[in-house]
Amino acid sequence: MSRCSTAFFKTLTALIALVLLAGCSSLSPYSKVTKVNLKLTGSDQLNPDLNGRPSPIVVRLFELKHPVTFENADFFSLYERAKESLVPDLVASEELELRPGETVELKLSVEEGSRYVGVLAAYRDLPETKWRYTVQITALEVTVADLTLDQAGIRNTHETLAKADD
Repeated sequence: MSRCSTAFFKTLTALIALVLLAGCSSLSPYSKVTKVNLKLTGSDQLNPDLNGRPSPIVVRLFELKHPVTFENADFFSLYERAKESLVPDLVASEELELRPGETVELKLSVEEGSRYVGVLAAYRDLPETKWRYTVQITALEVTVADLTLDQAGIRNTHETLAKADD
């Protein structure tokens, strides 16, 4: 084989490999998967106990078709009987524990039909905190949400920064 033919085949092989890798990429513009990059940051004053000491908190994530039932249900219905309380909107759920000062970054591939992620945090002082938050998902795209959990509840980190800039 001539040098020209060998160079051609090497170039062709490299191009085919690049095309195959690009097809597998999660960043492909042709991806049919809806994703959520969710960052949860526990402040140093997260979920204070009776003595004012920060404490870990249980966080539950709910993939939802519609947010209305989640937004109107009471805490204990969602915490103790989520499957029954969120029918027919509940698609999937997950639970984790967040410690004061900890940041957890989740990369979720949500199920088809999910349009919202409901975030529920089991605060000690429920009446005085914002214990639920809803994130709207954009279908077939990557939705980014950066939430902070502190003594006052769950808040979108960027909304707070935007208000501070005004």
